Amino acid sequence: MIIPPEVKKKPLEYLFLGLFFIIGVCFYLFAGLSDSNRRFVVITLGAGYFFWSLYHHYHRGDLSLSIIVEYLVFILFGIVLFTGTFF
Repeated sequence: MIIPPEVKKKPLEYLFLGLFFIIGVCFYLFAGLSDSNRRFVVITLGAGYFFWSLYHHYHRGDLSLSIIVEYLVFILFGIVLFTGTFF
């Protein structure tokens, strides 16, 4: 298994991100939630990923407006895709 060098440098950051998504996906799939609760899980996952990316890029020293907008656009697209397709 090949682990990227950035993950080797800060494994706790990526471990936290992975656990956050695993728990979120488990809530989404196995908790038998209503549509509004599933929508809440999707939005929470998107928001959590957005704030994790801000933290990550800030500590790397390369946080800029273009990175913020890029993450925001992709996360909003994912939220619209998941909430529009599955609800």
